[in-house]
Amino acid sequence: MEPLCNASEPPLRPEARSSGNGDLQFLGWNVPPDQIQYIPEHWLTQLEPPASMHYMLGVFYIFLFCASTVGNGMVIWIFSTSKSLRTPSNMFVLNLAVFDLIMCLKAPIFIYNSFHRGFALGNTWCQIFASIGSYSGIGAGMTNAAIGYDRYNVITKPMNRNMTFTKAVIMNIIIWLYCTPWVVLPLTQFWDRFVQRATSRPAPSTIFRTTLTPGCLWAPSSFSASCVPR
Repeated sequence: MEPLCNASEPPLRPEARSSGNGDLQFLGWNVPPDQIQYIPEHWLTQLEPPASMHYMLGVFYIFLFCASTVGNGMVIWIFSTSKSLRTPSNMFVLNLAVFDLIMCLKAPIFIYNSFHRGFALGNTWCQIFASIGSYSGIGAGMTNAAIGYDRYNVITKPMNRNMTFTKAVIMNIIIWLYCTPWVVLPLTQFWDRFVQRATSRPAPSTIFRTTLTPGCLWAPSSFSASCVPR
């Protein structure tokens, strides 16, 4: 039996999003017609994973969200209130904890989507999820690079304290500014855009893919986020 869903004719009706094989359904079967336009046609031709996988991921991310919120919150509180820990090097640790805390703030969106088995909150929350993930992901990578740079200087130049509070603050500000274009450009659709993948499977760096001239933004942003910090 030929499926009613194909790449050339996006399924806009619930009956068109059924594979005809019992419980098997295509991704996007539960997406409202006014929201399905934001999902690339490729994902609408794929069968959705079992419901148990969605629920399992939802439960897992609840524990992950709680642990991450408490852990990073404690790091921020301890490093901010303890005078003995207020060193230039620890400024990077504090910055990393802030980025990680921001990253975990998108977990409730993922959890909600998991228990609703896919794209459930609409395009606005899709943009919020993608923006949080891009900002915190790139920022955490760049902060780890700054920590590595600081440790390198401590090991190779133990008698030369060239890391000051001012330098650490400036480096952290540069990191935040560096992340901004890779979020603002697709968010405003000035250069490409964020799109939903129609499923809540775990893929933080790929769950929102660019569709308009993907190589133009995806290649430099991937290079900037993955290669530059190294």
